[in-house]
Amino acid sequence: MRDFLKLLKKHDELKIIDTPLEVDLEIAHLAYIEAKKPNGGKALLFTQPIRKEHDQIKTFDMPVLMNAFGSFKRLDLLLKTPIESLQQRMQAFLHFSAPKNFTEGLKVLKDLWDLRHIFPKKTARPKDLIIKQDKEVNLWDLPVLKTWEKDGGAFITMGQVYTQSLDHKKKNLGMYRLQVYDKNHLGLHWQIHKDSQLFFHEYAKAKVKMPVSIAIGGDLLYTWCATAPLPYGVYELMLYGFIREKKARVMPCLSNPLSVPSDCDIVIEGFVDCEKLELEGPFGDHTGY
Repeated sequence: MRDFLKLLKKHDELKIIDTPLEVDLEIAHLAYIEAKKPNGGKALLFTQPIRKEHDQIKTFDMPVLMNAFGSFKRLDLLLKTPIESLQQRMQAFLHFSAPKNFTEGLKVLKDLWDLRHIFPKKTARPKDLIIKQDKEVNLWDLPVLKTWEKDGGAFITMGQVYTQSLDHKKKNLGMYRLQVYDKNHLGLHWQIHKDSQLFFHEYAKAKVKMPVSIAIGGDLLYTWCATAPLPYGVYELMLYGFIREKKARVMPCLSNPLSVPSDCDIVIEGFVDCEKLELEGPFGDHTGY
């Protein structure tokens, strides 16, 4: 994340806002205005997010980044290649055909060799982790935004949601909104056609809780890959490896059997109780509804 922020600043694609601003509506409104500017405006880094709690003001110890994906220029910087070039690479891979001669055969071997990066690599946890467990957990310590006036509360909207099938053979990285209900409960919304929803039904049928981990930050390409419409069963971190041409490095979670990228800034671990449903929202989605 820090490297990407430096890159945005170098290319004049970042505005740093040091004024204390509320996570309840204020930050989201300024980002909305910026995103509507020509060419998507600039990315915004709010260094002093605050929350008004009764007659007191809570100042968060972490900044909020908004509108990072709001322009093609910033997307090119994130991908580290023009998006057209990435499209050509992907088309060449998807339209693979058997080689007709020795020269074409060598090219196929090279292309296959390039795919060695797609599978994530397991690594140890960093030694400098700050770990909060049990009663120490407090989701309100995070600067989670309320975006629209009629929203039902604060929502994590850009979290990387990691899940796996009941037999652990399939893994998924998706982006599903998460409503903060209290200090240690999130509401997780996934649509019926999503991979994680299919996994959910496996756990529900087996009457066991479903492990879920939510990562925030790290290389923002993880977040971008989470939105990719890949076929069922294709792990989005494989797309990350294809684009970066290096393996995603993942570490084991502490409280569940999942793995998440070792360079993420925040990881929230937990389980979904498949027998318990909660009311969600309202929530103003990106579609305008």
